[in-house]
Parts: sequence; structure tokens; C-alpha cells
Amino acid sequence: MQLDYSAIARLLTLRYDPNQKPVRKPLTSRDFTPFSSQSNNVVPMTLNLIEKELLDKRDELKVRSISLALSGGVDSRLTLAMIKTILPDVKIECVSVGFGDQDDEIDQAKIVAQTFDCDFNILIIDNVLLDLPKLIRIVKEPRWNLYQYYALEHGKRRSADVFYTGDGGDELFGGYTFRYQKFLSLLPKNAGWRTKAKLYLSCHERDWVPDQNKMFGPAVNFSWENIYQLFRPYFSNNLDPLNQVFLADFNGKLLYDWLPTNNAFSDFLQIRIESIFLTDAMIAFATHVAWQKKYDPETKIGKIPLRSILSKQKGNKEMKKNAVKKGFSMNLATLWNRNAREIVSTYVNEYSEVVKKGLIHKSWISRAATLQDSNMELKSRYINKMLSILAFEVWYRLFISKTLDHRQRL
Repeated sequence: MQLDYSAIARLLTLRYDPNQKPVRKPLTSRDFTPFSSQSNNVVPMTLNLIEKELLDKRDELKVRSISLALSGGVDSRLTLAMIKTILPDVKIECVSVGFGDQDDEIDQAKIVAQTFDCDFNILIIDNVLLDLPKLIRIVKEPRWNLYQYYALEHGKRRSADVFYTGDGGDELFGGYTFRYQKFLSLLPKNAGWRTKAKLYLSCHERDWVPDQNKMFGPAVNFSWENIYQLFRPYFSNNLDPLNQVFLADFNGKLLYDWLPTNNAFSDFLQIRIESIFLTDAMIAFATHVAWQKKYDPETKIGKIPLRSILSKQKGNKEMKKNAVKKGFSMNLATLWNRNAREIVSTYVNEYSEVVKKGLIHKSWISRAATLQDSNMELKSRYINKMLSILAFEVWYRLFISKTLDHRQRL
């Protein structure tokens, strides 16, 4: 494996590298041009596409049993409701992942599973970094948030034919409402593409830190301008600004992080991963739906068509419209205090190979390791970045220097 210095800058700033070969064809601005003919039929057309996809998948794969990653969010709940309604004879086992945090969505997920009379299993992951060398060896990129592996592994052990996720629901139906609100509220009138790109990145502030340029060592020629240029195709077009955001979202983490990671785990575990939202037919339809049909800036509610369908399903009439979805994410401060601080300090320090090779700056590591800032959000950003550098150090030692065995547990 070759060491690409520019790819390092992209991966440690965006959490993905858009210059890698994607797992599916990226979308263009033409894909997000609204079709007015769909304006009054969005909900029935969405429902029809889901029904057709599930019936086709049943016939194609002869599906008898399904594992499903279930949280308290709209996407996984709708997926469960649709499978149970359309494929009533298929056995469904739901699995919910928690990290010992008080705000885990396990209790919500359990209620949903019980409503549909499905088997329900809980996976509590105390140390998400324990098997990081093994997981990085599988995905072949420096990522630390790879804990979806455990849910997939559970499905494989249960001999499920297919593992269903809710991937794509947020990107196609407007689920990142907190980012849309910030983007629209700060968007200047007649903003150019560069201003929009900077604003878009400011809505993903956990992926980078204020002194990002000081983090890299002399071997990496980091440039914010190079990062901004990556987003030019998404914001230099005639789309409405929010449709530009949808385009950037689809062609970002979904295309270059979540999907390739799932594909790598799927190949390794020999389990098929599906989503009712990421079919060719659904993508071709949903991208052309006007953003106003997906997101209401007044109420700050997104995924309007999906919520409309879900509200008519058993046990979902009282669904909280403004509930904040946590999903399978975790409290970074809790993770840091529980075991990550000790693990990171062991591998990320002045003796790290990525520091010695001039890829990460030693003085930045020393400053960031203290994490003394009183601003909790800023502290979380630095924790996230330190975890990313841990993953980079592990990746480097696995694939470049070959000084770490993938069976090593952290």
C-alpha cells in the first residue's frame, strides 16, 4: 500500500477521501433538479418503491430471515415496519447497539421491536477501540468509528440471509436538520461557491479542529484551498442552496465512508447488506423531490415523506416529530474518560510513527492531548481528532511500517 500525503490530508479533515474510487457512481447537480410532476405524489410513490423493492428482494434472494439494525430513529423504524407489513412471513431479528451512555436509544428500539413482535438483541460495546487493528485491516483506511461491525457480526452469527440498515434515509430525504438550520441561517445573499463550501464545512465542525493546519507535519502539504476545491462541483451550479447541500451530503460520507466501510465488512463476513433507501429506483426518484417536500425550515422537521408513511404504521402514531436522533453514535467525553484517553496516550505521542515520519506535528499532539478547553463542543472535536490520529497510527503500522499485528487488541 502506497502512502498518499494528499489523501492523508483529506481523510483527517473530512473523514473520507473523495478522490478514491467510489463504490457507486457519484451524483451530479442534474440528479437534484426538482421534478414538478411529483409534487403531489411523493408519499404514495415513496411507498410504492419500498413495496416493490422488498417484494423483488424476497423473490431474488429467497429471504427467510433478516437482521436489522434498530435505533429510535425514523429510518430503521420505517424499515422494520415495511418489512413486517410487506413480508409478514420473514423472520426478523432486531439488534440495537449501545455504549453504556444514559441517552442510548436501546429502550426506544426495544419498544418498537416488541410492537412488531420481533426478537430483540442488545449489544453493549464498552470499548469501541478494542479491535481497531482488526477492523482497520478489513476496511484498509484509517477510521476509528467502525463499530457497526459488531451488529453485522451478530447478524452473521444468527445466520441471517440479509442485514438491513437505514443507510441513505438522511441523505435522500433531508434528515440532517440541525445542519440545514445552521447553513440556511448563516448563508449570505448571493454567496459564491467558495463561501458555501466553507459554510458547509462549518456545519461538519466535528470532523476538523480550529488549528487543523497546525496538526499536520512537514511531510503533508495541507491546504484549506485544496479542501474547498473538492466541494466546488456541489456548490457551483444552479441548484437551490439546500439541494446543493443534499448533493454534497450524498457524495460525501455516504459515498466514501459509510458505504465502502459496509461493503468491506460485508465481504469479510459474507453477509449481504441492504437498505430500502439506496436502490437505484429510490435514488432516481428521491433526489428529484423538491427539498420543501422533505424539510420544513419553520418547524425544523425533516424526512417528511418518511414520517408520513411511518405515522400510519402500528405503534408510531405518537411519534415525536422533534425528537433528536442519537442513533448508534456515542458520547465522546464518556468514551474518552472510560478508556480512550489511556489507549490514545499509549499510541499517539511523540514516539508515534506518524509523528516521527513528519505526518503529524509533535507539538500539536502535546497541545491537543491536554484537552483542557472549557468549551465542551470544542473538547469533543479534539477528542474526535485524537481518535482519528489513533486510527491513522494503527493504519500506518499495519500497512506501511508493518510493525503492528492486526490481532493486537487495544
